[in-house]
Amino acid sequence: MNRKDQRKIALMLVLPAIILFLIMTIYPFAYMIYTSFTNLDLSKTGTGKFIGVGNYIEIFQDPLARSSIGFTVMLVLIAVPTEMLLGLGLSYLIRGLSGEKIMRSLLLIPMMVPAAVGGFGWKMLYNFMFGPINYFLSFFGIQPITWFGKANYAQSAILIIDIWQWTPFVFLIMYAALQALPRDIIDAGKVDGANGWKLFLHIELPLLKPILYVTLLLRVIDVLKTFDIIYMTTYGGPGSATSTWSFYAYKVGVSYGWNIGYGSALSVILLIVSILLVNTLMKLLNIGKELGLSKAEG
Repeated sequence: MNRKDQRKIALMLVLPAIILFLIMTIYPFAYMIYTSFTNLDLSKTGTGKFIGVGNYIEIFQDPLARSSIGFTVMLVLIAVPTEMLLGLGLSYLIRGLSGEKIMRSLLLIPMMVPAAVGGFGWKMLYNFMFGPINYFLSFFGIQPITWFGKANYAQSAILIIDIWQWTPFVFLIMYAALQALPRDIIDAGKVDGANGWKLFLHIELPLLKPILYVTLLLRVIDVLKTFDIIYMTTYGGPGSATSTWSFYAYKVGVSYGWNIGYGSALSVILLIVSILLVNTLMKLLNIGKELGLSKAEG
């Protein structure tokens, strides 16, 4: 069998996977972009006509969309940095402690809990009448809080849940990275008199920068897609105080209405913002250079 025949056989073997990929991924994506320029609404007849950028103009005039942007930005600016600091701090603090393996396993539990289970559990914890959180606060003379009844409390509650759930993710990566640091550099630092906090700040932390940056990118991308915990706890309420952009797109396109055109436009905007934000972060943090994927200039 010659090389040409081998290539034909190889192509025939992978062709079903390629076709499946096109059907399940490329086609829905292309169709979403197309419908974002139409008024397709499954709850109404005579829709599906091309309306140009009408949906995109409506987004900038939609107060619910602006509210969803605000809460998504809040998650990015508050939850992500908190998770990064806590994850890095915990990975540093538990090293060398007695019972390190047990503590490591316990810290990973929130990440392993399914979002549906975690969301339901936190909903019970925040319950106004019999929730343990309000019961605990009562020992300090604090009156019961309607966690999901007021905008600021609901937003704080979601921030706490997100930090609880995803700090272990950062911890796991940072802990593994700390264990993989080259021992010769660490030992050389100790010989030169660096130990404890100084060793971490001036030697270990600079070595961790590439992993830190990649973890930051992963968390930013994931936060932009936050959906499950909102669905299981507040459903975007009260009002639209805790509605993220992705959840609002779901409500528009599937839940409260079947406005596929407008929901598709929201999804396209989310994709564009995600791409722009990730590329901006990569340039600001110079991630390509840190990972050795690009050559330093000069």
